[in-house]
Amino acid sequence: MGMVKTNLNIFSNFYVGIDIGRYKIDGVKIKHNGKRSEIIAVHSVPYSNKVFDGDELVNENEIINGLAEIGRSLKIDIEDFITTAIFSDKVLFRQLKMPNMRNKRQIIEASKFQIVKELSISSSNITVDVDLLGEGNGLSISAFIVRNEDIEKFKSFFVRSNLPIPDILDAGYFKFNYLLEEKVRHGLSFFAFEDSMSTYLQIFRNGKFLSIDSVTGGSEELNNDIDARMHYLQLSDDVQRLTRILISRYGLSNENIENFICISERNEYLNEWVESLKEMDLGKVSDYYDFVSLKREIPAGAYSMAMRGALENAKGKLLHKEA
Repeated sequence: MGMVKTNLNIFSNFYVGIDIGRYKIDGVKIKHNGKRSEIIAVHSVPYSNKVFDGDELVNENEIINGLAEIGRSLKIDIEDFITTAIFSDKVLFRQLKMPNMRNKRQIIEASKFQIVKELSISSSNITVDVDLLGEGNGLSISAFIVRNEDIEKFKSFFVRSNLPIPDILDAGYFKFNYLLEEKVRHGLSFFAFEDSMSTYLQIFRNGKFLSIDSVTGGSEELNNDIDARMHYLQLSDDVQRLTRILISRYGLSNENIENFICISERNEYLNEWVESLKEMDLGKVSDYYDFVSLKREIPAGAYSMAMRGALENAKGKLLHKEA
């Protein structure tokens, strides 16, 4: 029997973040009342078989079983408000310029029209959500594009593991953002997230997300300490180059970088990456856990998404369930 959620969980006190990662699934459940939140339960399920070959999903059963175990361990029920994130490589990002418009629905339709033209894809096959970056003479828009079949496939993981369908489905590269935004309120900050095959670089200015771009290269290449050292020297070099490109693209060359923060799908070599980045003249370099003062035993993505649910319940960003 499919479970249908009503808007009753707008009043939920329990928020769950589920991070379906490349090497494990993490779940965090928090109780949030007003200003206070406390962690009720944390659980991680490492995959026992290879689930991804590069970006390609090759073993869905590991994900289904992992989700079912997270559900049991966190005692997830229909009332809980669940936030999760679809794999980063499934979410396209585009920056668009548009004339001023009356409302978000119009902006989404106009963005869709532009994207359909650019990508030669049928508009009935994609879901688009937008963030308004700025208004002046026209609108500056961040558009996020996902194929409907990828959304359905992702939702099916939850159905097949007898969990409620998530309330918010976000972009994988945003799963860490909700603890970050509080901390990057001033000046220019960069945040690098190393996925399995690509590394995503976000730029924040005075607390607002400005843009995202990526370089090839990710945690899939890591096998041991020597690999890690070489890998992160190369990756830091590529990331520094991309940082410079973004700074010049957005005309920010007279601003100093305040913070440069990094995290990886595989954090066992994170200190190697921090050390390589420190050589690169990128402002104050920190790993994510230090930067947001999070204990390392708490899975960052899942906790950040649980907090997102609590802090902006019912105010969807990407692919809210009604989308």
